[in-house]
Amino acid sequence: MTHDHLKHLIGAALLVLTLSLSSTVVSADELDELPIDGWKQLREVERYQLQIAEKYWREQNWNTAAAEYEKFMELYEKSTGAPFAQLKWALAQVKLRKQNTAIKEGFQTVIDYWPDSPQAIAAAYYIGRTQKEIGRTREAKVALKNVVAKHPAHLVGVYAIHDLIDMATAENDTVTKVDLWKKLTFDIKRTRDSNGPCVQASQQLATHSFREGAFDEGVKALATTYNAAQMPSHVVAYVRTPLSELIAQEASKAKALKLADQAIAWLKTSSPADQSTPEAKTIARQVLFGVADLTALAQRDDQVPAAYDAIVKAFTTDDEALGRLAAWYKSKMNYEKARETYRRYADKGEGLSQVGYSYREQQNWPLAVQSYTQLLGQDPERKIRWKPELAMTHRGAHKWPEAIAVYEELVREDIANAGRWRWEVGNTHRDAGQFKEAIGHFRQCENFPENYKQMAWCHRQLKQPNEAIILYNQVASDKASAPWAMLQVAYTREEAGQTEPAIQAFQQVCKKFPKDQHASTAHAHLQQKYKISVTLGGANEE
Repeated sequence: MTHDHLKHLIGAALLVLTLSLSSTVVSADELDELPIDGWKQLREVERYQLQIAEKYWREQNWNTAAAEYEKFMELYEKSTGAPFAQLKWALAQVKLRKQNTAIKEGFQTVIDYWPDSPQAIAAAYYIGRTQKEIGRTREAKVALKNVVAKHPAHLVGVYAIHDLIDMATAENDTVTKVDLWKKLTFDIKRTRDSNGPCVQASQQLATHSFREGAFDEGVKALATTYNAAQMPSHVVAYVRTPLSELIAQEASKAKALKLADQAIAWLKTSSPADQSTPEAKTIARQVLFGVADLTALAQRDDQVPAAYDAIVKAFTTDDEALGRLAAWYKSKMNYEKARETYRRYADKGEGLSQVGYSYREQQNWPLAVQSYTQLLGQDPERKIRWKPELAMTHRGAHKWPEAIAVYEELVREDIANAGRWRWEVGNTHRDAGQFKEAIGHFRQCENFPENYKQMAWCHRQLKQPNEAIILYNQVASDKASAPWAMLQVAYTREEAGQTEPAIQAFQQVCKKFPKDQHASTAHAHLQQKYKISVTLGGANEE
């Protein structure tokens, strides 16, 4: 993978991450909070009691929290805070897995005794959600639909729709899902609290519409979330998956090509006519990248080079476009064309580096070395950047002395990062099986505990268990590494044939770190190898 291709993938991953963050799972936490005005209406003694209950709630001490909410209701049943306390008591019952109690004695009580309170609206939603969580789907649907019908402009309506979508998804009920996505996308007023579910719905509706060939409908859905400048990149992002899925099947290829044509045509019309401003140029460039990407996804291989060349022509020499074109050539296993493309880079040094890397990908070590050596001659000002690539190439070819010689040069030339290069010298000796030499270099490093971990491993390869154990015990002084280090002590003793000490060491891991994943590993190992059962937190032989 080239650096430019990696950069492109990272950019795509960041976009996906941004999209996923805007599609977070809906939480109803806003409904179980008492507004500031509600706190102001309480008397001081009422506020004090409710704060105690809330403290235990935040600590997730559900039993105690429930008792404190109940105490509030007993002491101050006529308080304006009573419906809130009753609601929170019911939610505590849900946390305690007493859902039926929560519904009948908690949420329903809020509705019956305080029908005009804000908490009654929340309680109606929580009844439906709780029924959904315990598998009473039919009742949940009725309850949640009633919430949507009675409170279409309230946040509970948004949450209820989201839960109904979940159930429709589980039942593979696409018709219902689409109807609900449309409601969230087009009908619900977007606020700070409702925006997340509405954005998610617009994205899901767009993806579905694109997959079904309703391109214009997908664009309309996205336009409720993104402005004109954002639309080109997001249309491409949400067309990609449906297009890839459709093009992969012979039966849907025609549909895929039509979708690609529609998307490309739309992109071209969204490019600014006046590109005199930096903002307009950015949009125009995004459009051209989108056209090229979709052309490649549509497997129109004869048109891909021209699509990327259009970017290069429009924006002089565009190394990002050339890098993505080269990456596409490599995906087609046409490395010669990829290298030809890299040599067109405006940044000649970066281009030659990519040429060298492409040879490395093909394990053509001599030509990779030749490329990086040529690069060092042509671009000596950036030798600190290129020399590690040359060293990695020698390591890939198992030319250990040559790699070490390059790293030693870096130790002398790049004083600020000398420790990093000393570490790589140690790693190279280790990879070469030169464990004694590796230990000597790791000892000079200052990145404890990592250097001690490597030294210990090298001692194990040299059949020097005592030296390894001494180092692992020192690693254990680092709290984060302690469970791992103690487990390594156990394995080291086992390798040395010290069966009883090894068993004791495995048991110690279970005893000292019962909640750590390394204790689970030690526990499983004791059972499988030695037929010994232990209780995490204390060892007991069967």
